[in-house]
Amino acid sequence: MKLILLMYLKTTSMKINWKRVALYVLRVIELIVSGAAGGAMTQM
Repeated sequence: MKLILLMYLKTTSMKINWKRVALYVLRVIELIVSGAAGGAMTQM
């Protein structure tokens, strides 16, 4: 969570590169989804 906040503060202090922010967010979501799917698979 701290990492996301740091990234947010960095992007707001400089000129926002929306493409980079979007890619970062997508990567985080992808990690969470794959992690959740992996956890579900191991429990079954």
